[in-house]
Amino acid sequence: MNTPRHPPPGASRRRALLAAALAWPLLARAQSYPATPRDTLVKAAFLHKFASFVEWPDGTFARPDTPLRIGIVGDEQVWRDLSELARDRDRDGRPVVVTRLGPGDAIAGQHILYIKATSPARIADLLGGVREGVLTVADSDGAHPRGSVLSFFLDEGRVRFGVSVDAAARQKLKLNPRLIAAARQVGANDDDVHLA
Repeated sequence: MNTPRHPPPGASRRRALLAAALAWPLLARAQSYPATPRDTLVKAAFLHKFASFVEWPDGTFARPDTPLRIGIVGDEQVWRDLSELARDRDRDGRPVVVTRLGPGDAIAGQHILYIKATSPARIADLLGGVREGVLTVADSDGAHPRGSVLSFFLDEGRVRFGVSVDAAARQKLKLNPRLIAAARQVGANDDDVHLA
C-alpha cells in the first residue's frame, strides 16, 4: 500500500523564498514585485541579492570565504525570512550570516544593514552611527531616508527600491549600473532621490 508523501516541515516556505530569490532577473524588466501579505519575502530576497551588485572597499573582507554579514533592525519577519533564505545558500561564494539587532546592540561588523523604524528621526539616528563600507537599506513610506544608500517602499501595491548615489559614494561603495537601472527612485544627491 502506498502512503501519501508529505513534504518536510517548512518545505513550502523554503520554496516561496527560493522563488522570490530566483525572480530577481525579472527585476530589470518589471522593476518591482507584487506586494503580498508576505512582502517581507521579497525584501529578504532583495537583501540577499544586493551584495552581488556592490563593490566594497579594499580590505572589507579578509578572505574570499569571509562571511557576508547582514544586520536586521526593527523587522522580525524580514529577519526570519532572510535567515531561512540564507541557510545553506551562499552569496558569491561567501556564507551569509543574518543577525537580528535590537536596541543598544552594536551595528559594527555588518556589511549590509537593513533598518525599519517607526520614524524618519529614528532611521537618521541609526544611520548616523554607521561606519564607511556598509550598504544601508532603510524601509520607508515613500521618501528615501537621508543617508541611506538604498530604501524599500511600496508604490501602487508593489515593493520597490530607491538608491542614493551620493550616499553610496560616502560609504565608499561602488554600485553596479544594473542595480541603479533597476531602482524605481534614483538620485545623485540625498535630497534629489525621485521616481525614475
